[in-house]
Order: sequence, then C-alpha cells, then structure tokens
Amino acid sequence: MKPRVTNEDGNSDLVFVLGWGNRHEHETVDWLVGQFADAGYRVHALQIPVFPDDFYADYVEPVQSYVGDLDGFRLVGHSTGGLIAAYLDGAETTTYLSPWWDFPPESKGVLFSLVSRLGFDAKFVPSEVDDRSVIGELTTDRQLSDIPSKVSPRFVREASRGHRNRPAVDDDAVVFCSLRDRVVSVRAVGDAADADQIRPYEGGHELFSSRRRDEYVEDVLAAVDDGLAGVDCGLDAV
Repeated sequence: MKPRVTNEDGNSDLVFVLGWGNRHEHETVDWLVGQFADAGYRVHALQIPVFPDDFYADYVEPVQSYVGDLDGFRLVGHSTGGLIAAYLDGAETTTYLSPWWDFPPESKGVLFSLVSRLGFDAKFVPSEVDDRSVIGELTTDRQLSDIPSKVSPRFVREASRGHRNRPAVDDDAVVFCSLRDRVVSVRAVGDAADADQIRPYEGGHELFSSRRRDEYVEDVLAAVDDGLAGVDCGLDAV
C-alpha cells in the first residue's frame, strides 16, 4: 500500500482508498483528491497493490492499521477501495464510489467458478477493464495503459473471498454508482444498500472520469461531510 497525504494543514482527515489500478499520478484521481483538499480536508490517498496474494493481509489489514493511527476520519472508497472500505471500522462517514461488491453477472459462468477455486498466479484471465468507454470519457491514455489486461486465478479467488465475506453496509453510508457500470455488479450494490442511500450518476465505472463529474462532486462532498443526512434522497427520487 502506498499512501500520499495532500493538504497536511487540513482541518480533518479524509481517507480515500483508491480502486484497483488507480495510481496517485493519474490525472482524474488527482482531480478528485484536489476537490477533497480544496474542501479543507487532509487527504490520505491510499494506493493499493494490483495483485494481492491474500485479500485480508494485503488489502484490509494494511488499511485498517493505517486508519487506526488517526484520531478520526471520513472514508471514501472507490471500486476495490470500496470493497476494502466495507471492512473498516471507525469512520465518521463512509462514501462509496462504484464499489466492487461482486463481479458483473456477465463475467460469471462455469469457467469462472473453476478459476475462482484455483490459487496459482499465472496471469491469463482477461480483466476487461482497459477500455475508455468502460472507465469514463476523461480517462487518459496513461491511465488505460496502467490497467493490467490480465489477472490471475489467485486474484479472482481472493476478490471472491472479499465479496463473499463483506460486512453489511452502514445505514448512513452513501453509494454513488452508474447504472451502466460494466466493471462491478450494479445488482450487488442494490442488494447491499437501501434505495435512499444510492446516488446514480451518468458515466462509466469512475465518477471522477465522467465528463459530467463537476455536476456530481458537490453531492460527493456533502456525503463525505455529513453522510446520508447531507444528500437528497437517492433512487427513491429518480
């Protein structure tokens, strides 16, 4: 895990757990970090390993140890970071951006079930997330080139383990997701969170790579500030 702290003079701590393949230097990631910093937060952006050997040892435990050293914090998790965030305790508010709470249904089948039981590290399973139309229109060529095109059965096994054992979502958490997301299961989001917790947005997997991101960032900041009480009703109002 690679942490980077922005705006060290901020009024309070915000922990932003990045998604799989996200890096500090990616322009769209940096844009969202800047929005948080401009809102007065001391931003701890945590870049996670791309290929974990163990979901808990490589993902959950390092992040839990990091936040344990903070006196108080607000939590934002994107994609795989949103899966990790579900395991963390102690956040004042929790905001999920396109959380990866299951694989999309179309990726599952007999072969998937077989692969998910294997533990070897040869990378031959297509990731299918290296397309600008899938991630977001503002995704840069550099960001796309940094996303691995293949993953290993071990990765699939450990991600499935994380999905299967994910704790329940807090009642005051807010979840932003695109109904067009092809990277994560939108159904899993609907099963995990109540309708009033869900804020849909237009775009691909990454809200911060959506061409309409400026329209949504105020709602994201309101959710970070005050949780569910800070935002309007979600799918109920759509």
